[in-house]
Amino acid sequence: MADLKLTALLINTSLQKCVKSVLLIAVALSATLSLDAAEHIVTPDTDLKPVLKQVKSGDSVVLQNGTWIDADLTFDELPGTSKAPIHIRAQTPGKVILTGATQFRFSGSYITVSGLLVRDPTGVSDVIQFRTHSERHAQHCRVTDCSIEESPDSHEKKESRWISIYGTNNRVDHCYTAGKKNRGTTLVVWVTEQPGNHRIDHNHFGPRPKLGSNGGETLRIGTSDVSEFDSKTTVENNYFHACDGEAEIVSNKSCDNVYRHNTFDSCSGALTLRHGHRCVVDGNVFFGRKQSGTGGVRIIGESHTVTNNYFEGLRGDSERAALCLMNGVPNSPLHEYAPVRNAKVAHNTFIDCKVSVEIGVGVGKKQSAVPDKCEFAHNVFVPGKWELFRVHADPTGLSWVDNRLQPRTRKDTPFREFRETKLSMQRTDDGLLRPSGSDSFKAALASMVSQDIDGFPRQSSVICGCDDPTTKHKTLANASNTGPSWRKQTP
Repeated sequence: MADLKLTALLINTSLQKCVKSVLLIAVALSATLSLDAAEHIVTPDTDLKPVLKQVKSGDSVVLQNGTWIDADLTFDELPGTSKAPIHIRAQTPGKVILTGATQFRFSGSYITVSGLLVRDPTGVSDVIQFRTHSERHAQHCRVTDCSIEESPDSHEKKESRWISIYGTNNRVDHCYTAGKKNRGTTLVVWVTEQPGNHRIDHNHFGPRPKLGSNGGETLRIGTSDVSEFDSKTTVENNYFHACDGEAEIVSNKSCDNVYRHNTFDSCSGALTLRHGHRCVVDGNVFFGRKQSGTGGVRIIGESHTVTNNYFEGLRGDSERAALCLMNGVPNSPLHEYAPVRNAKVAHNTFIDCKVSVEIGVGVGKKQSAVPDKCEFAHNVFVPGKWELFRVHADPTGLSWVDNRLQPRTRKDTPFREFRETKLSMQRTDDGLLRPSGSDSFKAALASMVSQDIDGFPRQSSVICGCDDPTTKHKTLANASNTGPSWRKQTP
């Protein structure tokens, strides 16, 4: 027995030595990588090509502070790795100002771009591109802590996009955009047969004035010709403020995308599922502030899910209603209106909206396919003096389960039977009207979703509407917790 204990002790001691050796080797390797990493300082007059030939994984390319006018910044096929990414950054965040016909392009893997300020870009079709060639795209790359702004006296006429995402597994976060007046989407995700799996988060999309035509979207994922492809892009925790470019603030044109925990504040337009299928719109807040044309979510296509969203003070109707289900074209070509089928609308809260829900918008000889097999469950409606529903074409196969209605001042006939209940609500610090107790919100049937608007698990007794009063409150995306760290945020 003593021999066995001695053997076990020796084995344990040997294992501990091995673990220590591995840790020491890892630390040594890390230190070696840090020592080998180099900083390459470049100025507006630097010839980039010979510099980039020297860049290795783990290196940084530092842009010298100052104003860069009409610069062609192309970083081609940089060899970053997951353990040793390449960093292209401003010498001081916000102090490298790119202007005029400057364009910034990069390709390769594991590259982070940060700290740039683009001001009044002119004469280029794409300001920042995640590619350097049609066949050389970025993979696992990131643009963060950057700002693109157009001043009120700028008069750029050329159609342009400010950020174009190509490749796969890329991210744009903590950036700011504002003031874009010319035609062209602010941020575009280009979709191919391979899912992009991109992430767009914690950005502040600032005011964009009305364009007066199509092409004024703030965000677009895909195009009509590739709209049946899966993009699998996640758009979360962004703040959209006064994005008034056109009716589509967000234009979804691909499949399997997720829009969650974003705040849309005083935006004249709607989050529009224009093409594509199986998208999720969950836990977003739409503050209309009683401003004209402010809208919510517009549904076109199949198997979309709209859950846990909060809509208040919206003054849009038709395509800009708080919730719009379009009529479709039978056997629709890709550029038309795919019929709405199997949409799930559950646990949303509608307060003081001009029209809470419009169904069958666009109905006519061509758009004759009515919404089919859609489900409305456990939603809460507080319409006040406004219309609850406008039904342009009766849907088929509609499932209607335990939706709650606050007693109204407007005495029209509801589209479907409601449980009319005096709902106890109070205004919380984040600006939302939330349940002050759960009794009046309790549902008779099982919940349609497992979490509430704050992203926390719902309690066992089912609560209608977006908020379960027993959970903590998530901080909403706003001007102070989105956008670049160096830029003073103002709403």
